[in-house]
Amino acid sequence: MPGPRERVVLDTTLIGTLVERLKALRDVLWRHARVIAALVAPLGRPGDPAAELRRAAAWADDAQRMLTRRLALVRASDEARDAATPDGRLAVVGTGGGTASGGRVALTLPPDPFGGDGDAARAAGTLLGVELAGAALRVSPDVATIAGAAARLGVGANDPDLVAGFVDAVGPDRLAAVLRLVGGVRGGGYVIEATARGPRVHASHGGPHTLVDAPSRRLPAETAAALTAALGAALATFSRAGRLTAGWLARFNAHGEAGAAETTLLGPLLGHGRYAPATLRLLGDALFAGTDVGGDHYRVRPAPLAGPGTGGDARDVGLFGGGPPAARATYAAALLRAIASEPALVARFATDHVEEILAGSRLAALPPPVQTGVPEQVASAWACLARRAGGPEARRADPAGAATFVARLGFAVHQYRAAHLDQTRRWDTSWLLPAGLRAAIGEVLGVWREEMYASVTGLLPAADALRDASGGALVTAWPAAASSDTAADTSGPWSTRLTGPIDGARIPAELWADLLGEALAAGGPLARALATDAALVAGRWEQDQWAATRGYRGDGRTAYPASPRALGRLRQSALFAFFGATLARTADQLTLRAELDAREDTRDTAKVIDELAAIVRAIKPADPVGTLTGLAVSVPVAGAAADLKPFGAPILSSDALAAIDSARIAVAALPGWQAAYVASATAVWLRRADDPIIPVEVTDAAGRRRRFTGDPRADGFITGPLDDFLDAAGRPLAPERTSPARRAAYLRWLASPALVANNDRLPILVSVLPQPAD
Repeated sequence: MPGPRERVVLDTTLIGTLVERLKALRDVLWRHARVIAALVAPLGRPGDPAAELRRAAAWADDAQRMLTRRLALVRASDEARDAATPDGRLAVVGTGGGTASGGRVALTLPPDPFGGDGDAARAAGTLLGVELAGAALRVSPDVATIAGAAARLGVGANDPDLVAGFVDAVGPDRLAAVLRLVGGVRGGGYVIEATARGPRVHASHGGPHTLVDAPSRRLPAETAAALTAALGAALATFSRAGRLTAGWLARFNAHGEAGAAETTLLGPLLGHGRYAPATLRLLGDALFAGTDVGGDHYRVRPAPLAGPGTGGDARDVGLFGGGPPAARATYAAALLRAIASEPALVARFATDHVEEILAGSRLAALPPPVQTGVPEQVASAWACLARRAGGPEARRADPAGAATFVARLGFAVHQYRAAHLDQTRRWDTSWLLPAGLRAAIGEVLGVWREEMYASVTGLLPAADALRDASGGALVTAWPAAASSDTAADTSGPWSTRLTGPIDGARIPAELWADLLGEALAAGGPLARALATDAALVAGRWEQDQWAATRGYRGDGRTAYPASPRALGRLRQSALFAFFGATLARTADQLTLRAELDAREDTRDTAKVIDELAAIVRAIKPADPVGTLTGLAVSVPVAGAAADLKPFGAPILSSDALAAIDSARIAVAALPGWQAAYVASATAVWLRRADDPIIPVEVTDAAGRRRRFTGDPRADGFITGPLDDFLDAAGRPLAPERTSPARRAAYLRWLASPALVANNDRLPILVSVLPQPAD
């Protein structure tokens, strides 16, 4: 038995794997024991030949239960430590500090009152559950007993055995009645009946008036808060143990009925613990299935609660009797934020519901006097969900899922714009996205800025899975094969099966443009941050290009048709061309809406256009550093000047519109420049017999002197059959016929110094925008 406190150093990942192996061993041994017993029984032989197998299975079961309990306690302490300090590395648990790195945890556990005995903990939990149910489900609740039970439950809420005993003793139906008491939820059409085995709850069925709504059935606020926190933490442990399933939830209602879950009662609990992703996914899917945002009003309704153990007819009823609308909104917001806090879950969940998120957000942003009924906390939770689904934590935990979310978010925005906005016909029937969701989109673009600009300046077509058979236009519906429910969880959404953040660079430029346009329409600091991102990426590209091609004028005598840095300049020009064109199109759309809608928010639109014009004036494609300086000064000044304009009918600034128009002309990219470059580079290779490729020697970023000849094999771009992108005649294969490895090798070869420097058609392409000096 451990002392007062115990120092623990273990690898939670390995222990989790060991637990699963022990469970598998237990199941195999039990299965073989049953088979042997069935085979031997007809023979009438004395003894029990399967006894040893059953004893071994019992040992494996005891071992996995002990380790599961141990692991749950360690993880709970580790999470509490991480929550106590920003980095989770210097926290003190008990009398010692702990250090976590990946799956390895070192910490000091608080004392275990049961000395590792899971059966004793379960028995204590059973007694605690009986005590709480008896004290709460009375005509006049025993407040002192309830407070004491809440305190003891709070102490042991991380113990999976104690919690299992407690929850099993209370039962899902009586727990729902307890939560109604705790939350002060009146009505519901249920009665509490005293029986020899304790209080029982069931539907009133039109019988005598129930006493559950009597004024005496109220808990003091302090007691209710303590019990809420304890029950929330306990149910989180119950969930992480895999027990809070659809089958359990199907009995979670104060009517004692099978197939109905009063999920709204969970709202106050969700913020008091970390629930299992499987539980959150189950509840979240039911929430969206019961949320109607397809019309002009926000509505909620009962929805199917799918999952094993439900019999196929379980429903999420919210609350029997309806209950206060604010309670359902509180539950929805708490659930969505709990999902958003799970990096391994949020991206794929949000991907499956992105259309509903966008539709509901647009509904919430409709101006007065329209009353859509969208609760503000729900709209805010939708924005939080989108922000976290494409954020850095989701990208690290589920890179393919995060890339898929960004792609589907862009696809949904693009499809909506195509259906509701036609700039050439001056037609706009769209509903705007709220500022909160636009800010979330802007933050997502900040995380994926490298992939966005790699996509729009990429030499090969992006996202063949999202284009129609012609390869030009986008498909009109999200491909079924690109769903987040694909069989291979590690694969990305595209037919080329690239994985993770690489997929972000395969998202079509049209989708990136629509996402960037929505974010730029917010104006202010967000638009300035997006412009800063563009300048930072361009500056880094320039620096990387220089570092990889130093000293290419080695002998001072060789003259190349172009600089080996020319392609980098071309991509830098295309980056600013994309940003400028998107900004100009956004300004056009804002101007059109200001002309079509004579509303009070037109003044805000005029301010945004002034800020976009200030961004245009600050951008210097040949000087990324100067661009950053200009953005830091000019945009805040433009916003402040707009705020100082006299009140009255807002007038769009002609100077601002003129600045944007001039930028539109200046940054007009040469159509099809990528295909033109690929064709010219291919011609350099195919004509090498008549026009030999002049080798280029450079010092690369690692400081090594390298000689590039233009031959993909000699230069190391083709190392074997897996990355060989040339056909039998030595011609590059069509990109759509290449594997990811061949495609990557092909792209590196196209950008190699020898192929770029020997391309005599590059000066024409590079003249798209003014270029920085060499």
